[in-house]
Amino acid sequence: MNQYYLLIKNGFIDFKNLMIEKYHLLNLNETDAIILIKLQNFLLQGKTKLSGEDLAPTMSITANTISKRIVDLVKRGFITLTLSDVDASEVFSLDETYKRLSYIIEKEDSEKEKSATDNTIKEVVLFIEQEFKKVVTPTELEIVYHWVIEDKYELEKIKEAIIECAKLKKYNVKYVDLFLNRKPQTQKYKTEENLQELFNNVYAKIK
Repeated sequence: MNQYYLLIKNGFIDFKNLMIEKYHLLNLNETDAIILIKLQNFLLQGKTKLSGEDLAPTMSITANTISKRIVDLVKRGFITLTLSDVDASEVFSLDETYKRLSYIIEKEDSEKEKSATDNTIKEVVLFIEQEFKKVVTPTELEIVYHWVIEDKYELEKIKEAIIECAKLKKYNVKYVDLFLNRKPQTQKYKTEENLQELFNNVYAKIK
């Protein structure tokens, strides 16, 4: 179960606003969305019995039409009916609707994260090409992907490493990788002499 399901179910994410914003992504129409919002209000009031008659006074459609829409929502899995443990009467829940909404939010988050990652990678590549005055190779691009996706280095920290390597005329992404991996992100980089000594010590490994 993803985190958003519990946030929606427990009211930390407003169900009404979320439904109004996302109902079309669930292939619901406006009437279905309003019915689900009103049923959510019933649940908040402790009402668990499903009845079209109870909704009719606050809607512009008849109780019969509401009942038909509710039956359809049950068939499509948005409303779940079970027997109460207390008196064996039929009660409803909107858990499946919460789940579907949570999946939508999770997917949107994933897409935003991927877009942000892609933009960071592009910015790093352009910065390397600008500082090193050469086109990034497929192998170097793979290293850049690793910095952003696996190592999760901050963009500014990557740029700082690229600049330091350029100052030493080490126009090689492998040197930047060495620089990033050998120095803690929170530690200030040492002088150019220290860096030159570091590069000299490992040059044979990456030549």
